[in-house]
Amino acid sequence: MNAIDRIYGQLLEQFPTERITTTQAAEAVGLTRGVTSNYLSKLHKTGKLIKTGSRPVYWQIKREHSAFDDLIGSNGSLSTNIQLAIEAIVYPRHGLPIFITGPSGSGKLPFAQAIYHESIRRNVLSTNAVFKLIDCANYKDQVGTLKKKLQSVNTTTASDIATEAVYIYVKNIQMLSTSDQHYLFTHTSQQQSESFRYIYSGTDDIFETARVWFKSAAVQLKLNSFSSLPLNERVEFAAFYLQQQSDQLNTDIQITPSELINLANFEHINNITALNNRVQLLCADAYAKAPDHTHLLLGSSSDAAILVTPHQQNLRIGIKSLVTSALQLGPTTDSMLKKLNDSLTNGESITEQQFILSKVLNQIDTISNDKILFSVAQTVQKTITKCISHNYGIKFPRDETFWENVALGFVFAGICRDNLTDTQSARQMQKAIKHRYPRSYYLFTQLLNNLNEQQEQNPYCYLPFFMIMTNCASSIESVKYNAILLSHGENTASSIQQVANSLCGNYVFEAFDMPIDVTIDQISSHVSEYLSNQSPSAKGNIVLFDMGSLRQMFREIKSVSDQELLVVNNVTTAMALDIGLRIQRNDEFQSIAEASEHYGETTETQYFEGLSNKKNIIVSCMSGVGLSEEIKKLINTTLSSDIEVITVDYKELNTLLTNHDQKFFSNTQLIMTTTDVASDIGIEIMNVYNIFDKSAALKIQTILRNCGESTHSINELVDRLVRFLSIEGIRGRLQILNPDIVIQESQRIVDHYEDFYSVKFSSRIKLNLYMHLSLMIERMMTSRPSNNSISRATLTKQEQEFFAISSGIFQPIEQKFNIQVQDYEIALLYELIKDFVLK
Repeated sequence: MNAIDRIYGQLLEQFPTERITTTQAAEAVGLTRGVTSNYLSKLHKTGKLIKTGSRPVYWQIKREHSAFDDLIGSNGSLSTNIQLAIEAIVYPRHGLPIFITGPSGSGKLPFAQAIYHESIRRNVLSTNAVFKLIDCANYKDQVGTLKKKLQSVNTTTASDIATEAVYIYVKNIQMLSTSDQHYLFTHTSQQQSESFRYIYSGTDDIFETARVWFKSAAVQLKLNSFSSLPLNERVEFAAFYLQQQSDQLNTDIQITPSELINLANFEHINNITALNNRVQLLCADAYAKAPDHTHLLLGSSSDAAILVTPHQQNLRIGIKSLVTSALQLGPTTDSMLKKLNDSLTNGESITEQQFILSKVLNQIDTISNDKILFSVAQTVQKTITKCISHNYGIKFPRDETFWENVALGFVFAGICRDNLTDTQSARQMQKAIKHRYPRSYYLFTQLLNNLNEQQEQNPYCYLPFFMIMTNCASSIESVKYNAILLSHGENTASSIQQVANSLCGNYVFEAFDMPIDVTIDQISSHVSEYLSNQSPSAKGNIVLFDMGSLRQMFREIKSVSDQELLVVNNVTTAMALDIGLRIQRNDEFQSIAEASEHYGETTETQYFEGLSNKKNIIVSCMSGVGLSEEIKKLINTTLSSDIEVITVDYKELNTLLTNHDQKFFSNTQLIMTTTDVASDIGIEIMNVYNIFDKSAALKIQTILRNCGESTHSINELVDRLVRFLSIEGIRGRLQILNPDIVIQESQRIVDHYEDFYSVKFSSRIKLNLYMHLSLMIERMMTSRPSNNSISRATLTKQEQEFFAISSGIFQPIEQKFNIQVQDYEIALLYELIKDFVLK
């Protein structure tokens, strides 16, 4: 079994029906988030996983047709019970006992049978397993007889060679006395095994008397009474029983939509058994009145009558068609969606779209009862508070009417999902919402993710958007920038987001809390996915972060979006709030970018392509950033502020020169280094020690004069550079060691190289070497060893010779200063003098 199959097996075992995030999956399989994400994407492409959501992305096992799918209400009122039943079925070893409660005629037996069939489908039980029913109503006050019956079932099953397991369904527990219930639970709990599994059922009040013994039945499923079901499910039951009568009589049945709805709403019907009886009586009466029995008419004759034909090949589709016709769902929804799409396309306000939806909801307000609406309203309100108000600072009305209308929108969307097969107009509406209200659409999608709504399968779930966002869409869409917070830690970025959005009173920032080991590619992926869900007409993207290289972050994000981009590091709450308020005021991008440059010395900002948008000089010293900073300070205190001095690490300079063209350095006037660097980017690169040569000094003067600097400032800079780079400059750079001793040792090392290679270094080269060696010795005493390593096996013969002689030359100072000169330091030294020792 390969790795991807093993991961699929682990997810199938641990999350057979749940939606999980990439992080949850990574923790479950014991791999990094990046590797896991790659495997999950492959499983999605092969059709084994369903992918939904955007932040976060959710994954779910793509399952086959379930035995529960044939139950009316499987996607509605029964969905929670079905999830619990599956958990009981697949629980390790031999599952968990199940207790089903509900009023008489609420469908307990069909649900128990579905549990049995689903256990076989999942290979939890073999295809030879049987379903046995025991009705406690037949053993009231006869516990001994009941005991014999149970023993008989167990014995018969055990002796039946063809039967490997049995599901025993014990119904009407409420008919037994409390002591008999105790006996039953105790006896059967001892029998629960791979061969014997138990399902109990009783009326709702059974738990008032049986709660002491209930601990032996681990999972409770509670079915609703018929009258408390959504109207579409009640209509579906009526349509189901009509279909049964049509099949039994082998006769067409015509029924008007109003009569079908009357059946579902009949006040004397409180369970599905009574509904079935009512349908049979109506059909019997119509049959007696039909002269030729070719078809039965229920209700008055009407052109709108619904036709039920015998023995339909696809019963479920036929029943859904009846429900759709009864509710006039198809024509009503088609008309509504057309009006919504036209309104969205024409740029009308969201209040117009909310009015269109409200008219339809008012016409069919019988689709749900108050109890269901209250439950849905509570769930939606609680979820919105948690995932939108808390994170994004958006406030919603508190009045009950608002939330009742929101709940009605969700119930209606569910009915459309369950009964309408043509989703083209709904998908068109979804796209139109995203185009017209991109930021509001994004927030609403977060809500759907938290409600576990399957947007890809059900575009009707976007209908409640118009109810929820009607009061806040205008404010949300007024934000013209995409602002993102990126930070290490579980809650760092989201905490800043909550404060900033709350004080701004609007959705300004999105936040991504990143793990410590996150890579720049993973960050780029998060940002790219987020920006793809935002408006392409935004005025710019603003990213505040606390991780990685500023330039690298800018480059990666710029590669996924051609909009204006501002990147600021070392994010703080105060910084985010200041930028948030500027965004709220709709300040110009340049104004926000320039303001970000003044948040503090530790904060860096980039909002332009290339190294800098100002005339600049790059300083990069092989001996370390400290020397570069000293030269930068010297230049800044001599020249005008019109020239920016940028210090970069020596390795970073080489990377910049390798990976970028002249455009990147378009504002760079001069690159100053402490060693000779070759490049063809068309910019003057000067070894700073060449300042001792008259020609180099004149070249610097020419460059700076072309930048507008005065002759006096230029001459003063050259003089100060000469003094700084002298022996006295070395003395000033050393912080701990005795300058005289260190310089003396540096001179000894240089003399050895001259002697071995029979060369004589110029004063400029010697001065460069003295500075480099002196600072190297002190740096190695005060800093951790470098992680950079050199493979000597890859060196040329001349390089290997240099490394070998250097090991001997450095031995005295290693003993004297108790240091270990690393190969990386020798390699740097080789770069300084290779052109001389190889001649």
